[in-house]
Amino acid sequence: MKTRIIQNEPGEEAVQATSESGKSLPAAVAEVARFTPTASYQRFAYVCGALLALSGLFHLVVYLVDGGPWGGPLSWRKPIVFGLSFGITLVTIAWLMPFLRARRLTGWIVVGLFAVASLAEVFLISMQTWRGVASHFNETTQFDSSVFSFMGMLVMLLAVLTVYVTVRSFFRMDAPPSLALAIRLGLLLMLVSQAVGAQMIAEGGNTFGAAGALKVPHAVTLHAVQVLPALAILLLVARSTERRRVKIVALGAVGYAVLIASTLVQTYDGRGPLDLSPLTSVLALVGIAILAVVGVVTLNGIRPGTR
Repeated sequence: MKTRIIQNEPGEEAVQATSESGKSLPAAVAEVARFTPTASYQRFAYVCGALLALSGLFHLVVYLVDGGPWGGPLSWRKPIVFGLSFGITLVTIAWLMPFLRARRLTGWIVVGLFAVASLAEVFLISMQTWRGVASHFNETTQFDSSVFSFMGMLVMLLAVLTVYVTVRSFFRMDAPPSLALAIRLGLLLMLVSQAVGAQMIAEGGNTFGAAGALKVPHAVTLHAVQVLPALAILLLVARSTERRRVKIVALGAVGYAVLIASTLVQTYDGRGPLDLSPLTSVLALVGIAILAVVGVVTLNGIRPGTR
């Protein structure tokens, strides 16, 4: 397979993936998505991201052996979820930096700080779990209070870095319009996630009202920066014009936004995740239906020769 720029319609450029070499779909996706690190800061971040993910998997094994509750302030769930989530997010930020035409020094500053803050955050969460104490909202002792305060400062640093990357993404990007749109919208939703996280700190916990779970919209919005670019990347190996790809990405973003809206309405109504109201049920179904249609259209467009 090779990737080339072709003219699909007057005035419209598109990235078209051809399957002349018979590469597998994963290989085709990796090529158009530029997954292979080209900068030293990317390689550093990928190693750190792998360590974070391995930490999450290690604690998953510990949980399976040790048992205990999955929920609650003291659970193996936290080092598992935070390790995997921070690892994936770090790798994503490092991956998209070249699309922003970031210079090597800028990449090292942004990605390096993001990596160090992520490693420190997951380390502190894991440390507190192994100590048998809560990692968040724990002011039982001076030490525990200091740990939680430092974790808050690390999160603030990550938020500032995310704002910088998001703002920079709205300048010229070295990416097809569909992928550029997906990255920009994903980063915007990541900022929404961080805003919800800030509210958790302000509320002093994960619950809003009677039973609203702030962590649900926090998690759903956080990983839009992986979901939407993944959609755009699959479209790049599909039989389609770039104009159509942009429309499909936009439709996918609408579906994802509707799904997010259902979690936000549910949470701020003070309802638990499974205590769906008629409105949130409709929103969730509409969001899922739109995403399902987008998924079917995308998969149907992938070339039979790219397998």
